[in-house]
Amino acid sequence: MFRKILVANRGEIACRIARTCRRLGIEVATVHSAADRAALHVREIGESVEIGAAAAGDSYLVIERIIEAARRVGADAVHPGYGFLAENGDFAEALKDHGMAFIGPSPQVLRDFGNKASAKQVARRAGVPVVPGTDEPSASVEDIAAAVATMRLPVLLKAASGGGGKGMRVVTNAATVRADIAAAMREGKSSFGDPRLIVEQFLPDARHIEVQILGDGQGNVIHLFDRECSLQRRHQKVIEEAPVLSLEPVLRAEILAHAVRLGAKARYAGLGTVEFIVKDGAAFFLEVNPRIQVEHPTTELITNLDLVELQIRAVATGRLPLSQADVSASGVAVEARLYAEDADKGFLPSTGTIAKLHLTDMVRVDAGVAAGMPITPYYDPMIAKLIAIGATREEAYSRLTMALRDCSVGGVTTNLGFLHRIVAEPAVLSNEVHTGTIDAMTGASGGAVRHPLEVHIAAGLWIWARKDRTWCGYEGLTAWRLGVGKSEPATVPTLRLVASGRNHEVTFGYAGGRDCLVVGVDGNVRTLDFQAHDNGTTMVSCDGLAITVTPVLSDTFAGFASAIASSSFEVHPYLSGSLLAQAGAGDGQVRAPMMGRIVSVHAEQGQLIAAGDVLAVMESMKMELSIVAPLAGRVTAIECPMGCTVERDQVVFVVTPESE
Repeated sequence: MFRKILVANRGEIACRIARTCRRLGIEVATVHSAADRAALHVREIGESVEIGAAAAGDSYLVIERIIEAARRVGADAVHPGYGFLAENGDFAEALKDHGMAFIGPSPQVLRDFGNKASAKQVARRAGVPVVPGTDEPSASVEDIAAAVATMRLPVLLKAASGGGGKGMRVVTNAATVRADIAAAMREGKSSFGDPRLIVEQFLPDARHIEVQILGDGQGNVIHLFDRECSLQRRHQKVIEEAPVLSLEPVLRAEILAHAVRLGAKARYAGLGTVEFIVKDGAAFFLEVNPRIQVEHPTTELITNLDLVELQIRAVATGRLPLSQADVSASGVAVEARLYAEDADKGFLPSTGTIAKLHLTDMVRVDAGVAAGMPITPYYDPMIAKLIAIGATREEAYSRLTMALRDCSVGGVTTNLGFLHRIVAEPAVLSNEVHTGTIDAMTGASGGAVRHPLEVHIAAGLWIWARKDRTWCGYEGLTAWRLGVGKSEPATVPTLRLVASGRNHEVTFGYAGGRDCLVVGVDGNVRTLDFQAHDNGTTMVSCDGLAITVTPVLSDTFAGFASAIASSSFEVHPYLSGSLLAQAGAGDGQVRAPMMGRIVSVHAEQGQLIAAGDVLAVMESMKMELSIVAPLAGRVTAIECPMGCTVERDQVVFVVTPESE
């Protein structure tokens, strides 16, 4: 067994791996970038080596610095986690040359499976059906464009060395082929250090099924059952469940057999995931992720196995720690990924500091951040994973629903409200999902359905928490102070609560006691009574209904978690909110949607442009975003030269209508 392991990763997976190492009596250390000096994995693991600047290409992707860090802490093995160097054969080879073990498959297997093109070739040799497309990767725009021209649209561009949905683009329009290729290459280069792409036929509205395998490197491979991963956005999974209950038994058995046969053919060592796309009753090989997966906890809960332990033992001893007959599954586990992103704006990542964070204790939670920590543009914006298990799908989803209600995040926009929508979606509950389900949900009208009291409670908690201090907004806008005002709400709104693209105008009044308020939301007036408890919760009473909530509040945020709902709102003084809403609506100022780096500028000073034209492309969290013109006119100012870093809401262009 290994004596000391360096975890060459960050966030929740670094914390997760370290917990198993300690349980096994193995010493553990980690690494961090300059941006991660105060990160949760640094704090929890307790020994960490700084390896470079914030960008992954200057730190977590630099092989020499990882090896030097391992040598410095005295590690005899390195666990790569997922992402970064987890699928890099050169990294595994370099560790071997320095006398350290790589906790994963051999360098050659990594090269075979880390490259999507060679992985398809291995699958063919193992007799596993593959998705039609190119076999050889290329970094030439001309070569990839030529390959696309021979196929029927839509096609999928995939980073040859990619994973996790990065460096993937669906091409639906021949006119945008070259731009899509260039963008996918940039994302592949940024995320994996390799711009090469392959092209595959895109199969819309299919199911994404994966099989967890474990091998000893000698040709002996077992499976740990399968997972349903069809609920995705931007080719990244959002909800996963295990095992798969949506397929015909014969097809499911065939997929499990394909995965084991492929692993045995490759003489696979450690944990791996074989992914399939299922369409019209047939399964096609998609790729192999030669590493631990984000969604591995679902398999752990149904099998009662520690997958990190199995991975370490298989690599350390060269033997399987258990046989296929030893593996059994019980129940259904469902995982939801809580991201800092705005589902109402195309799942745009959100940067900023997590001012407040309340995560449930009802289910398993693997968290990557804590309150007071930043979400930066340099890495994946995942905050935590919530994993629930039940005897049936219905029970598992019910538990996950309750757990999501018992969470709240302040300071950054999250997908929490959208997760509520997903777990209540009839197609999800009836197990009739596919890879286009989330796109269909986001395209449908309406948003998250809120509890009738949700906005009132959030606004009331925010006001009531300030009962011992005066905010200039109270007196300046309403001439009212808590405890001395009139019982009816003010005629002029005092606050504006904002969430999911909606503004809620809030008025309030004094209701006869310091813990009783009259709160009006968009003209709907309720009387709320508040009672604080010693455990940090508060009981809110309204119209005969008493609700215990966990407040999550700051000067600019109002939220809570409870059994009926979880809530997250930005808080703005009414007048300044009104002025901000007007600013930018017609003044031609184009603002950066989030913090990031400008990778290309497509407009020139004085150029005439149309509404919707791409003015620039920015990179944030290893993803490219287009900055588009909000109106037609002439570009009269450019404030973002290529390569510069911009802040969220920073003015980057000014477009003046021609009439002016």
